Amino acid sequence: MSDKYSGLQFSEVKRQMIRFCSFSLGQQIIQNAEPVFYRLPVITELNRVRQAIECTVKYGSMPFGGVRDISYSVSLALRDSTLTAADLLTVADHSYAVKAIKVYIKSCQNETDALRELTDTLETLEKCADEITRCISRSGEINDNASAELARLRRQKIRTQASISGKLAEFISRNAHLLQEDIVAQRNGRSVVLIKNTYKNSVNGLQYGTSSSGAATYIEPAVIVTLNNELQLLQEAENREIQRILFNLSQLVKRDGSQYLANNETLGMLDSIFAKAQWAREKDAIVAETSSNMNLIIEKGRHPLIDPEKVVANSYHIIDPIRTILITGPNTGGKTVSLKLIGLFTVMHLSGMPLPCREASIPLYDNIFYDIGDNQSIQDDLSTFSAHIKKLAWICRKATNRSLVIVDELGSGTDPVEGQALASAVLEYFRRNQIYTVATTHFAKLKAYGQQYDDILMASVEFDQQNLKPTYRYLENTVGQSNAIEIARRYGFDEEILQNAYDFKLAQQAPEDIVMENLQKQLETVSQEREYLEQQIAELQKDRETFENEKDKFERSRQEEFDKAREEASEIVEKARQEAEEIIEELKQQKNYDLNRVATIKHQLSELAQEEDDAFDDPDRNFKVGDYVRITLTNQHGEIISIDRKGATVLCNGIRIKSSLNNLVKTNRPKPKAEAVVRNKAARSVSFKVELNLIGMTVEEAMPQLDKFLDSALLAKAPFVRVVHGMGTGALRKAVWDRLKKCSFVSKYEFAPSNQGGSGATIVTLKE
Repeated sequence: MSDKYSGLQFSEVKRQMIRFCSFSLGQQIIQNAEPVFYRLPVITELNRVRQAIECTVKYGSMPFGGVRDISYSVSLALRDSTLTAADLLTVADHSYAVKAIKVYIKSCQNETDALRELTDTLETLEKCADEITRCISRSGEINDNASAELARLRRQKIRTQASISGKLAEFISRNAHLLQEDIVAQRNGRSVVLIKNTYKNSVNGLQYGTSSSGAATYIEPAVIVTLNNELQLLQEAENREIQRILFNLSQLVKRDGSQYLANNETLGMLDSIFAKAQWAREKDAIVAETSSNMNLIIEKGRHPLIDPEKVVANSYHIIDPIRTILITGPNTGGKTVSLKLIGLFTVMHLSGMPLPCREASIPLYDNIFYDIGDNQSIQDDLSTFSAHIKKLAWICRKATNRSLVIVDELGSGTDPVEGQALASAVLEYFRRNQIYTVATTHFAKLKAYGQQYDDILMASVEFDQQNLKPTYRYLENTVGQSNAIEIARRYGFDEEILQNAYDFKLAQQAPEDIVMENLQKQLETVSQEREYLEQQIAELQKDRETFENEKDKFERSRQEEFDKAREEASEIVEKARQEAEEIIEELKQQKNYDLNRVATIKHQLSELAQEEDDAFDDPDRNFKVGDYVRITLTNQHGEIISIDRKGATVLCNGIRIKSSLNNLVKTNRPKPKAEAVVRNKAARSVSFKVELNLIGMTVEEAMPQLDKFLDSALLAKAPFVRVVHGMGTGALRKAVWDRLKKCSFVSKYEFAPSNQGGSGATIVTLKE
């Protein structure tokens, strides 16, 4: 495994992904993955991984069952070698896996065009696979029907074996007293019996050595020698036929060899892509965008090698004009983790891998350089410092203004004065050449240097002063303190030593350093308080959303129950009304009927309907055009055709009635009465609806509908109607107005009021 980026722990991440591979070729592709510094291959691979993640989440991972690397077997077949039955079955499984993968991709409803670029190149080669599985069983045995000759030879073998068994049974029956045991054994592929040594020379046959006890001898009786010879000849012929069958099958593989090798390579690529997708699903990772400029953005990034229960998600930004991030803070606070995360995410993205974060945009750098010590303990011997200096010098020579440079503890490992001077000079070189840089430092002078320039972002890792432990939170636009004394206190240093250390620190600090440290502590306190308040606000907002959801749920449930009860009651009353009307009509047909009695029944029916309406008056006062209402003062029912703040106009049986909103209650629109069986009475027609909706129709479709609607309005003697045509391009409205202009029975037409559709609808007044 390549260790070029091992300092960024890239190898460990690749090992995590390899666990999800189905066969060795996919493992090898991920193992050899490295950043690519060209846009097209990066974007192509990332698109494939993005679509693979969507497929994996919705439909499960791609079915790679039975896939193995068949390149060696196919290469043997291409050289006219005979493959074993096991190798041939592996080739057949390869074909069936290709078929399953093509079915899987076809069934995925999400976008799969980038994946189809690979799967469309796959050939199932089913004829070859079917012939292999016809000839070879899953256990690796050659089937009898692999060829007619093989079937004939095996039938002949069975008959010969039966003859041998019969002859031996007869021999054992006649010579039982000569036998050590009445069993048949095999020696050199020939059937023999075990004869006592005292009788071995009295039995006619071939001897094949003695038993383990030495008391008996294996003898092939003369009566079966010829049959055993025949059986051996048949076995040899069978072996030759099997080799012929395997060779012919290998030739089929040779015929499709180039396509098999192409399939093999494509399946390896697909295996690596879906391994990344499964890793992304486990890590809750996303495919980042490739930045169109050189801005780096990582929102809520989580280091993939840290326990998910303990990892702290941090956000990182290198946005123009920023070219350098200088991270400060305590040794144990997570500076190196932040440093590595930025480098690791960049390497992973340019290697076509997903990132465990909320969102990210990574630039297409031309190279990535880093100098990070893997050991977190103090390393200040000369050889180590020399190694760092040598690597830093090489980076300075190679890095360009499109490179990313990552340096841990810049200038450390030597005399602090010279180290700070060298670190400042290197940082100045990177800044002057506009090289993108992320570095960590403890040096106070380097912190002061960084604060002088707008293109350097000062950042730190937070340290909890109250509990004397790091929080591992990355903070931008802050300068962190080393907190060595507080960390020493945490690890049990004597208080007297700590106090002396603090005194020495004060004596050596410049006044401006003390002020800066105090300001930084205050800033950290304010930041913690702000975070606490934001958390409280978020919790309150969540509680409010929960309350609103429960309230909406309750209101919906209440309204549904109310509507259901009102509908049931209306059905009961309507049914009773219809039955009573039928009875009344029948009474009227009688010669002597009580007129007062009929009037009383009708009055009771009206009161019953009124009680039903009153019981289910809807308290909702949010009226709108089209609502069906009851006017409480006159007990009339109708549909609201216009509304304003003062009141509403209700169309009641073709008559427009003005009413205040307080005198209106919503009610159910009456259902058409079932046809009553009444002697000598014809059914009445249903009422006319005063609105026509033409939205979605073409002019050709709308005009016949408009003509039919206007005819119905005339028959119903409607005083006015409303035509809804929408705004759109205006073509439909123009056609409607042109038609209305030609209608002699139209008094006038105009746009509807703003609360009734405005210029999207037309009110047509008809002549009386």
